[in-house]
Amino acid sequence: MFEFTLFRIPVRVEPWFWLTGFLLGGGLRARGSSEFLEVMMWMVVVFLSILIHEFGHALTSRKLTGVQPRVRLWAMGGLAYPNTHLSKKDSLKVTLAGPAAGLLFFALICLALVLKYGTLGMADIVIWNITHQNDLLPGNGLAILNMDPVARQLVRSLIFINFWWSLVNLLPVYPLDGGQAYAAIENSQKKVYQVGMITGVVTALVGFLHFGSLYIALLFGFLAFQNFQRLQENGGWK
Repeated sequence: MFEFTLFRIPVRVEPWFWLTGFLLGGGLRARGSSEFLEVMMWMVVVFLSILIHEFGHALTSRKLTGVQPRVRLWAMGGLAYPNTHLSKKDSLKVTLAGPAAGLLFFALICLALVLKYGTLGMADIVIWNITHQNDLLPGNGLAILNMDPVARQLVRSLIFINFWWSLVNLLPVYPLDGGQAYAAIENSQKKVYQVGMITGVVTALVGFLHFGSLYIALLFGFLAFQNFQRLQENGGWK
């Protein structure tokens, strides 16, 4: 167990968090020092990015309630818990503050790339890492070609996590942030779980059939099943 305090907020990092990061980073497939270095960089980026996300929740919660929150990083990501009841309005603010922090971090990454490679270079690097479409690159990919391989891998991880993970987390699938945000504005719990179940199934299918990602399929399939269970506990579909 790894524990520390940041901005007077206690943080606990569980061993499963590191193991999950290692597996998602391809640790079991890594061969040689260079590939293991990439896995270690991925784990550091995951740690930093999720910590920023959770501190978006925690700092906003503390500002709104005055109650000292705690942050926990575990196998499924992170959790910030203020230990107090929030109004729907404040709950929505706290929920959206997490993805907003991740997207702000992404914007700062873009700014750093502008300072290093110029506007066209930044656009090349960001577009390629988001779409992998070379024909969309405004600067013909020169910045990517000139990047150090280690820096290229580091930037790729930073962009992937803070852009894509932030957006995916906004899908209305409970208990993702998007699902919790929807729950804060929707009076019917049944509808929250119905939307979560349908969105989870569709995302799982798209992730597997279009992107070939077993991880997305399993994750959103599991979330869809959780929403189905909650729906049944609340009287079923009708």
